[in-house]
Amino acid sequence: MSRRDTARSDVSLLDLDERPWAAYGSCRGADPDLFFPGEALDPDEGLKICSGCPVRDECLWWALENRIHFGIWGGTTERERRRLMRRSA
Repeated sequence: MSRRDTARSDVSLLDLDERPWAAYGSCRGADPDLFFPGEALDPDEGLKICSGCPVRDECLWWALENRIHFGIWGGTTERERRRLMRRSA
């Protein structure tokens, strides 16, 4: 199992007690592969779902606070979040 697969599995096991805002996310019920596209898949479909999400800011904040390195969170790619993390360090 790759680090990306492990991260995807670990994050998907988080319950709503830790992320209550996730119950209102546009991604709720969507295929998780859209948000963990890896090298071979295009992230655009996952990003499109995020674009109108009512909890996009909360999701991004949570991903940054928890230093989530893999996947699409809060409408950002892994590269975009790494850039944001470097700026805030």
